[in-house]
Amino acid sequence: MADKPPVETEWDYLFGNDPVRHRPTEKEKLLIVSGSDFEGLMRASRLSIGLCLLHETIAIQKPLDDNHYFWLHHTDSILQLNMASDRIREYFVVAFFDETSDSYKHKGRKNGWYATPFIEARDRCQQEQVKKNIVSAVTPLPDMAEKIYSFRESRNGIVHDISTKLGKIHKELVESQQQAFDYKAMPDAGKDKPDYDLIRQKQNDVNRKHQEELSSSSQLIVDWYKALVKFSSHVFEVEHWLRSRNANA
Repeated sequence: MADKPPVETEWDYLFGNDPVRHRPTEKEKLLIVSGSDFEGLMRASRLSIGLCLLHETIAIQKPLDDNHYFWLHHTDSILQLNMASDRIREYFVVAFFDETSDSYKHKGRKNGWYATPFIEARDRCQQEQVKKNIVSAVTPLPDMAEKIYSFRESRNGIVHDISTKLGKIHKELVESQQQAFDYKAMPDAGKDKPDYDLIRQKQNDVNRKHQEELSSSSQLIVDWYKALVKFSSHVFEVEHWLRSRNANA
């Protein structure tokens, strides 16, 4: 839905041709800042996701490699998507409740929960006489917010696992070397010939698990990005209809 932003840039003033015609309100400033931050973070996350998917093909071919670039861009994507999730929530709180995210949070114990403002807005729309276009835009938001929250909940564990992946690999190698030394393990010249079928099977298992891990990790950030695009569309629509209503009041 095409619409003007909360505050339009007065280019004539910036180029010294005309005086300023409108003084932006604090609400308009908050909307512009949080909205611009959200858009910038989404653009950055899209680039990081693209680089992550690009290196996924390379990483799949090297199951025993550390795949630094894949996990680097994956972590970067998660951090950006998480910040974007915060910014679109801030935008909604300012638009619907006419207050900052911090002031809203301190009004109730559950107000710090991610989905709370969207649930409250839906309930308020059902209890009060609100225009249908606002109701239709607000109603799906709680379920969408819960989905965004589920992505955010998985963030900490994922980032920790990724950041410690290289350390875990080297830890296992060192411990294996320690055990070999402690038990005076020596190559057994008389041991049976290796079972190549078993080795091949184990290698295939390693490759399969490696590919599944990369695929699921990539799918997570793609799904999170898509969910935020759909979510933000409803949030921006709510702000549009609220602003139109107030302008006509």
